Amino acid sequence: MEVFIMEVMIETCCGIDVHQKTIVCCILDGPLDTNKPKKSYKIFGTRTSELRKALEWLEENEVTDIFMESTGQYWVPVFTIFSEGNVNMVLANPEHIKNVPGRKTDMKDAEWIAQLGRVGLIQNSYIPAPEVMELRLMTRRRQSYTQKRTQSKNELHNILQRSNIKLTGYLSNIFGKTGQALLRLFINGEVLTLESVRACLHGKVKASPKDILQAMDGKISLTDRRLLDDSLDEYQFYTRKIKKIEHDIEQYILTHFPLEYELLQSIPGVKQHSAAIILAEIGPNIEAFRTASHLASWAGLSPGSYESAGKKKSSRVTRGNRYLKTALITSGGMAGRSRDPAFGSLYHRISNRGTKIKAVVACGHKLLRIIYKILDDKVPYDEKRALGLRQQKLALN
Repeated sequence: MEVFIMEVMIETCCGIDVHQKTIVCCILDGPLDTNKPKKSYKIFGTRTSELRKALEWLEENEVTDIFMESTGQYWVPVFTIFSEGNVNMVLANPEHIKNVPGRKTDMKDAEWIAQLGRVGLIQNSYIPAPEVMELRLMTRRRQSYTQKRTQSKNELHNILQRSNIKLTGYLSNIFGKTGQALLRLFINGEVLTLESVRACLHGKVKASPKDILQAMDGKISLTDRRLLDDSLDEYQFYTRKIKKIEHDIEQYILTHFPLEYELLQSIPGVKQHSAAIILAEIGPNIEAFRTASHLASWAGLSPGSYESAGKKKSSRVTRGNRYLKTALITSGGMAGRSRDPAFGSLYHRISNRGTKIKAVVACGHKLLRIIYKILDDKVPYDEKRALGLRQQKLALN
């Protein structure tokens, strides 16, 4: 039986298993013509002074390359401190370097990472520049606020439904000025009358005060009133938070990436919200991605490939950056339903022979390839170039 042996590419490297309070380091040292290097293990704490001692130990052992997993946020301070040394830092995706089943200990994890890195099987993860990381922190916090606000809205709707209050059937937006004023009547325990209801109506409410009064005729308990107050207060709190952070995001982008921000919004379907996410996840340039296909794979918009016994089992899109993927699919759907011929023709062609969701994903993939070109060339969206030569000829005919 022939045993396949990987070619060793690094003489002295270190694999690090990162945890909240400790890091486990495994140094592999040996000439390139041997697969049995000398192993050295050591555990350090994660406080700054302890990480500096770990770096000194690595430098004393003449380590040239360090490999570690991107575990939560624990890797960030380790990477920051170790980057001060004269070593090559490689951050690996945990999905790509899973250990062999049955060999799960901190020491063996660190050794496994070092072994993979020593033979060149660890691909470096994309680490954005500091100014891009700052923007990423803000856009992801905005998404967190939005999710929490949505949760408070759902909880409020549940209270109204179980109390048999049918306001949502008469108000297009129960969280508008009129809706919140009417909810305050329940929270304050006021007696509902035509006069009190009429006083809450603002803007162009089509329903009459009498209809709304009948819709509010439910049975709401004292506990539900308290919970209603909590849910409405949470909704208002996160609405203020979202408004503030959106202003901060806008000002930050206009300070650091004004050109790219404007170029991205020239693409059909890409609005301010999506443009901010694209800049936060990709950055203002595409230097970290060799090709548009590489970027699409990283974003999770490339068709998967699973084939066995000559039969294709699945072609679902791959997993990737969920923040960027969601923004691109949302923008792709808007672009596909727009009047832009490049996206409109693609959307209708695929939706007619498949499903609408496949058409939306295809538009998101096309959108990403256009984004790659725009950020690379620093030019605005060109409808004719996006349409392609074949589609241009069809349009002329």
